[in-house]
Amino acid sequence: MISLREKRLNIDKNYISVYYLWAMLIFSFYILGVQGEKYYTIFAIHPFLYYHTLLEFFSIVIYFIIFTITYYTYQKNKRLRLLVFSSTFFMVGFIDFFHTMNYEGMPGFFIHSSATTATTYWIIGRLIFTIGLLIAALIPIHKKTEQNRNYYVLGSAVAVSLIFYVVNYRIEWIPPMFVEGKGMTPLKILLEYVIMLLTAVAIFFYLQDYKKTKNIVFIKIVQGLSFAIFAEIAFTLYVNVHDSYNMLGHIYKVISCYLIFRGIFIYNLDTPYIKLQKAREIIENYAKNLKILVEERTEELEKANKEIMKELEYATRIQQSLLPPKNFELQGITFLSEYIPCENMSGDFYDVYKIDDENIGVYIADVAGHGPSAAMMTIFTERVIKSKTTENIGVGNLSCEKALLEFYKEFNDANFPDEMHIAALHGIYNTKSQIFTYCSAGLNTTPFLVSRERELEALQESKGFPICNLGDLYTPEFQQAKVQLQKGDKIVLYTDGLVENFKENTLVRQETLENILKDHREASGIQLREIISRGIALEIKNSSIDDDITLLIMEI
Repeated sequence: MISLREKRLNIDKNYISVYYLWAMLIFSFYILGVQGEKYYTIFAIHPFLYYHTLLEFFSIVIYFIIFTITYYTYQKNKRLRLLVFSSTFFMVGFIDFFHTMNYEGMPGFFIHSSATTATTYWIIGRLIFTIGLLIAALIPIHKKTEQNRNYYVLGSAVAVSLIFYVVNYRIEWIPPMFVEGKGMTPLKILLEYVIMLLTAVAIFFYLQDYKKTKNIVFIKIVQGLSFAIFAEIAFTLYVNVHDSYNMLGHIYKVISCYLIFRGIFIYNLDTPYIKLQKAREIIENYAKNLKILVEERTEELEKANKEIMKELEYATRIQQSLLPPKNFELQGITFLSEYIPCENMSGDFYDVYKIDDENIGVYIADVAGHGPSAAMMTIFTERVIKSKTTENIGVGNLSCEKALLEFYKEFNDANFPDEMHIAALHGIYNTKSQIFTYCSAGLNTTPFLVSRERELEALQESKGFPICNLGDLYTPEFQQAKVQLQKGDKIVLYTDGLVENFKENTLVRQETLENILKDHREASGIQLREIISRGIALEIKNSSIDDDITLLIMEI
């Protein structure tokens, strides 16, 4: 709360500084207006020219410094606003130089000096200055571009050359701004008011920038533009180009360009170094306390790791509690399983469930990846397949292929990450007809029918498409297949972790598994599982596993 109040107080002070500045400027002009005759004076030409030239060259130098800063800083951060700044101050610097050299009483620059020429240069320079700053204010602060900065400089140089030619040699093309013996023309005064209006609009947009960023540099620019407005007011009041109003306008102009220079300098050069210094101080503090910080962070990480492991252990228990028992019977059918996750939480999952009095649902799934995300996906699989299989009971639509298609659609509706996918095999066993109907959804292992009466049979009649996030592009057709079973037959389902897990295994390869099933087709389901499990245990003892292992045997 304290820091929030301090921040609000700082913001208020920055706004108040602008209000105070305007109050001071308005008051100064009020005094000059009321006491105008008392303070008004016409300076001698030589002293006036001395101070006028000094003030103008001071502002010209600042303009070219701003051009240099913005021109070279653009190469680093590519902000479009810098291109506008560089072009504006490049042109204004030259035009103010022409104005100074052609001021009445100066030696002249290519032509004789005169109040008319100097005033024309002045108005053109003020218009470019104001319009340029307004355009910059309209550009978003961080908007970037890849435009070549040299094109802007070249265009600015061409514009300056054209203005120089027209004002020096074709000034009759431009309506007069000053008439000797009469003073300023109405057009010149009108343009001064236009400049003041555009400057006020620019002030509004720079205040918006400050409101968004809370960066003091925009307050500096606003203060500089405020002085620029009152400088223009002074230039609407002078009668003689050497009088006190003219001198006051030039003083305000110098203050204006200095404040704008401070804002642009801070934003482009000062601020990065301030940030760098703060970063160095932070690094030094970290370096001094590195050992303490490392110990604290290590303790925190160990504590967090224990909590994570504890939560993972709970999640593992929850996931495994959803699995059927390793040995159980359902409607006279024996089911036996072996389940070995390679991490705390597995991407493999299987289930056996009662559909109705005659049908049993069986599925085995392999989710892409391991860990919590894969485990959550197995829970999603368990929920959807069961519901999609059983929702049409009694209407003659019991179908494992339809359940997989609905599963595919719901997976795509859930908007899972593109890299997530599920390979599965879903089956329905009818205890009355003893027909096992199965449908593959991209499972890359082949189930086997192990029979005492027949040769080993690969159940590969169903080739399906994995459950993945391609619903907008493709709707697969899942084709189910059927196989007639009899007493003593065994269906062996497994994931690829069983046959592709070990880099140098000599036991549980695909051909080795097939040989085990052929050689032990007379064995019971529980004996067959124990034989395969011993091979798995031997390999795990000699090397680590890199994929989940799931084995499910259904024995009639």
